[in-house]
Amino acid sequence: MSEFVPLKDTAVVTAILSSISLLGGVPDHKRAGVLSLLEFGIVKKGEFVFRKGEEPRYIYIVKSGCIELCITDDDVLIDKKALCVGESFGEASLMSMHCHTATAVAMEDSEMIVLSRRALICLQHEDIELFALLMMNIARELARRLQLTDDILLHYMHSRDQTAVTAPA
Repeated sequence: MSEFVPLKDTAVVTAILSSISLLGGVPDHKRAGVLSLLEFGIVKKGEFVFRKGEEPRYIYIVKSGCIELCITDDDVLIDKKALCVGESFGEASLMSMHCHTATAVAMEDSEMIVLSRRALICLQHEDIELFALLMMNIARELARRLQLTDDILLHYMHSRDQTAVTAPA
């Protein structure tokens, strides 16, 4: 995958701003500060954005194309999810400071917008109010994903219990 470069034309992000949860509630006068921190890169079909076990460096936002997030255990596919325009990923690894637990690969040529860990640290020192808002947005997104995971687990547990009750003796 190519390296990311500063996002010079912030107008390219304008069309998808409303769908980027990371920027939710950021006032217009603060939005320019966030946009100046973003970087841009292209990922070709079949290229890895990152691999399981790698150290996280960015929060990724899909500008165009589609990225597949694959969760594996001992090279056995457990789950996968397609991420399309406006969706973000990589937040959990970056915030937890643990290696990626999934692999992200481009399903087609894709454009990515990223926010680096370095940029977040700079923002913490330069504009603590904006930093706090971004952290709240990241926390909300992670909480939504955790709730979805809880719902899936509860559904699975309920289905398993029902199967055990109705199984012939």
